[in-house]
Amino acid sequence: MTRSFGHQLQRSILFLASAIFLCSFRKIPSTGLRGLRYFCAVPVPLLKLDAVEKSFAGVQALKLIQLEIAAGEILGLIGENGAGKSTLINILSGVHAPDGGVIAWQQQSVKFNSPHDALAAGIATIHQELAFFGHLSVAENMLLGEPWPRRCWRGVNWNQLHAEAERRLAHFELSIPTRRFFNELSSAQKQEVAIARALSRQARLLILDEPTASLSESEVERLFAHLQRLRHAGVAILYVSHRLDEIVKLTDRVAVLRDGELVATYPTAEADVNRMVRDMVGRPLDQVYPHKRRGAFGSPLLELKAATRAGMFRDISFSVRGGEIVGLAGLVGAGRSELARAVYGLYSLDSGEMRLNGKPWSPRNSHQSVTSGLVYIPEERKRQGLVLDHSVGASISIGFSDLLTRWGLVPHAAETRRVERALESFAIRTTGPAQAVGTLSGGNQQKTILARWLDRYPQIIILDEPTRGVDVGAKTEIHALIDRLAGEGRAVLLISSDLPEVLGMSDRLLVMHRGSISTELRGDDMTQENVILAASGLYQEAKGTDR
Repeated sequence: MTRSFGHQLQRSILFLASAIFLCSFRKIPSTGLRGLRYFCAVPVPLLKLDAVEKSFAGVQALKLIQLEIAAGEILGLIGENGAGKSTLINILSGVHAPDGGVIAWQQQSVKFNSPHDALAAGIATIHQELAFFGHLSVAENMLLGEPWPRRCWRGVNWNQLHAEAERRLAHFELSIPTRRFFNELSSAQKQEVAIARALSRQARLLILDEPTASLSESEVERLFAHLQRLRHAGVAILYVSHRLDEIVKLTDRVAVLRDGELVATYPTAEADVNRMVRDMVGRPLDQVYPHKRRGAFGSPLLELKAATRAGMFRDISFSVRGGEIVGLAGLVGAGRSELARAVYGLYSLDSGEMRLNGKPWSPRNSHQSVTSGLVYIPEERKRQGLVLDHSVGASISIGFSDLLTRWGLVPHAAETRRVERALESFAIRTTGPAQAVGTLSGGNQQKTILARWLDRYPQIIILDEPTRGVDVGAKTEIHALIDRLAGEGRAVLLISSDLPEVLGMSDRLLVMHRGSISTELRGDDMTQENVILAASGLYQEAKGTDR
């Protein structure tokens, strides 16, 4: 009996030692062993969200979110536009306070009243649009908001300031000249300085929002190497991205948001691209689109062949025919808007060629495009399309006033009649032409810009995110307008991040990935799943797997 008991005790001790040994593998970087980290449960998460929710103007942006992340873990957060990712980031970084639920940070319930509170607690967020001062040096940006070293007469000790910045950068194996202006750095260097700055302030959780949107492939690899080193040092990372190939390559677990709800969480080792896409989409088209594919189009009105501009897009070839709506999809930073602006004359091409109505097209400026029958509706109406203090009438008439000019003057009566006709034709809800355009709703602001340019009767229309930030009613009206334009024989290039919209309205769909067209989708291949795969650069791989 004694010998049997001793044998059993020995086996128990061996089993316990094996379990402890397996748990020690939590930080192994190998993809093959990634799932082994979850053999042993993490008893105390660094961050835990319990039933966190948030609403804006009666619309629930987050619904009872249950989520946790451990030290030394990279958690991927994915979801379509509008799924709630930005809201969740803003809550964790102290920009917004949750309406309900509990945020536990290092086992303590916390409430962040500002981004400063979150940073002081150890949560640092690096947004897609980096918040730095371009005209200041790297060192000044690094130590911004901290006490600077002073000399005895209280002047700044610049040598010590730069020495401290160099020390912090060297700690993260970076050799960036600290006396250079921040604007002179490459996109990757800016990202690296942002990470070094955050972690030098003892951040234990790093939140990265679309960090590779403006990086090249080599710069992405360098960023990933930095993140791997941080994980091994015990820093938790929340990695938010639309690029599913990066999620698969980098993360330990994946969390999927859809319509404000956390619909799935699983180890990346158990995930595949198709599963993530299904979890992200997870619903049928929720709108009815008026466009019915006609199948008979006119001659090409806009043609591009191998169009390239360094750092923006490369080797772009496609055409848009009269009566055709061609959709252009892709992730943020894929080069869609930059391509549209080049066609419109805001950028010049480095190589390649364009044709407009069958003739060579190389616009010197946007005015030449407008007078040639090509108009562009920008994606950010408040920053790129409107002067908010101007009246609605002035905002519309500026688009066609040159057509009314007589001897350098614009007849007031003719201008007023045309503005009033546009207000009625485009169903712009306003108290009158004198109302400030900035006081209109988002949908009516967008229709004001459309009225400005479409009242010129252009033949080629480029629409960049035409329904972003508008209500459902205005969205339906804009969709009907787009369909009417195509029905009149106009050529429409529709750029949209709204997958149901770009799929429902397009005759065919071009998908961009990292500056080039990765896929053209037609007919039954035009699905949300295929668009997401193509935008992530995984369409051909997935189709090869299916075969």
